[in-house]
Amino acid sequence: MTDGGGKAGGKSGQQLNSWKEIAAFLKKDVRTVQRWEKNERLPVHRKPHDKLSSVYAYESELEAWWGQGSHPVPAADEISRTTTWTSRRIALVVLPLRNLSGDPEQEFFSDGLTEELIGQLARIDPDRLGIIARASAMKYKQSAKGISQIARELGVTYLLEGSVRRDGGRVRISAALIRASDQTCLWTEVYDHDLRDVLKLQAEVAEAVAKEIVLKVSSGERARLARSGPVNPEAFSAYLRGRYLWNRRAPDALQKAIHCFQESIERAHDYAPAHAGIADCYATLASAHVGVLPPTEGMPRAIAAAEKALQLDPDLADAHASLGNAHFRYEFDWSAAEHSLKRALELNPAYAPALQWHSSLLQTVDRIDESLMELDHALEVDPFSLIIRSTVAATLYLERRYEQVIEESRRIIELDPTFVLVYFNLGRAYTQMKRHREAIAELKKARELSGESPAMTMQLGYAYAMAGKAAEAKKMLAALARTARKRYVPSFYWVAIYAGLGDTERALQWLKKARDERCDYLVHLPKEPAADPIRNTPEFTRLVPHPDH
Repeated sequence: MTDGGGKAGGKSGQQLNSWKEIAAFLKKDVRTVQRWEKNERLPVHRKPHDKLSSVYAYESELEAWWGQGSHPVPAADEISRTTTWTSRRIALVVLPLRNLSGDPEQEFFSDGLTEELIGQLARIDPDRLGIIARASAMKYKQSAKGISQIARELGVTYLLEGSVRRDGGRVRISAALIRASDQTCLWTEVYDHDLRDVLKLQAEVAEAVAKEIVLKVSSGERARLARSGPVNPEAFSAYLRGRYLWNRRAPDALQKAIHCFQESIERAHDYAPAHAGIADCYATLASAHVGVLPPTEGMPRAIAAAEKALQLDPDLADAHASLGNAHFRYEFDWSAAEHSLKRALELNPAYAPALQWHSSLLQTVDRIDESLMELDHALEVDPFSLIIRSTVAATLYLERRYEQVIEESRRIIELDPTFVLVYFNLGRAYTQMKRHREAIAELKKARELSGESPAMTMQLGYAYAMAGKAAEAKKMLAALARTARKRYVPSFYWVAIYAGLGDTERALQWLKKARDERCDYLVHLPKEPAADPIRNTPEFTRLVPHPDH
């Protein structure tokens, strides 16, 4: 095997006796090699008269298949992007810039500049350069791992490392480009600018890196970089603090992030990224998972903010992605959503949220292979993203591939055993498999880790109901009611528990309320296994949005 491209290698003729062993040999996920076997004639054998999953393959045959160029490079009309990570020859990670300001409170500034630089580089030459996204890059903040290990874990060719020092109204960035194969430092530079020129500074770093790697900077991108004019320092700092908080995704952090973005706008009314930040915050607060704002209150604000951002900067990927997500999950306009999300990915192919949201859209319209391919790409640009990996598990759950949900969830636990959504997905998969004791155990853990959030209370209540524990399920209903007296709780949460209890009438009553609220999870109900008890009712057909409607 080679580290970079997934090419097969090893002892010729050795037999691999499971999908897991085949996937490990090819350095791909199980779902990827299963798709290759189906669509690309990957040489996999099955034992006669045995289970479908009882497979084997020979390393020598896999090597020959790869050597013949049989490995897939999807055509442009097969997926939403014109390129995939595996077809690129160059991959780069921007390691978190070290904060040399002497003030721990300035971590948001160095982290924010790292994220902004990632965005700049992602747009340079996406056909030839793949950039590791923020979440995975930040895993190496203050890491003791060496260059070789980081490069091997991420599969990158180059690493950009450096530091940032903010001193009053000036900012200095020191940067070094390192080639992973021999750890050679190819280029170093120190940039010292007035903070007002920080956008120009970022553009200079991005173009210098591209030049060193001998990449073509398109005329359009060069013109965009040249437009990096001065920015109000206070507005920029407030924006970076807002993004720092938004990346936490917790409700209190999101509320604080909104204040930061609003402060940024007060200091610079035409600063488009701050408007996009507000859009992201309101959309997240109004989502079914977070659920602290009614969608009818949060989503119109998100849409207005995204549209304002695009008025100020029509080429802002974040704003196109936010608008596409709103078209999909609030306006139930699948066509407009795909248009906006595709545009976001054209502008920033490494923007992981857009990949995640587009994958969910594709899944709802039964383009499941494309959906999983989009998630594969998202994991290639952001391999350590727990949110993306949880989206993989959620997609597999909606496709009723419960064993694969468990397999994917186990991978997430290896990365972070405290991540709440992994136990949520495990619990609902076990519930549908009628492994009720395991389901309840996992969901109790999820509820405890989340601080008894309403979303986890709902799922535990549903699991109790499906296990025949009606009394415990009703306790969860009572817990939701108590919370609802203090704050907004999505009506959809009652739908699930009542459906599990077999109370169709009440489930449909709450479903109508969820539709009135325009709950974003409604787009997934056509495939949601928990909706099976009410799926064939006229009310379900009328209330649940569907791309064919």
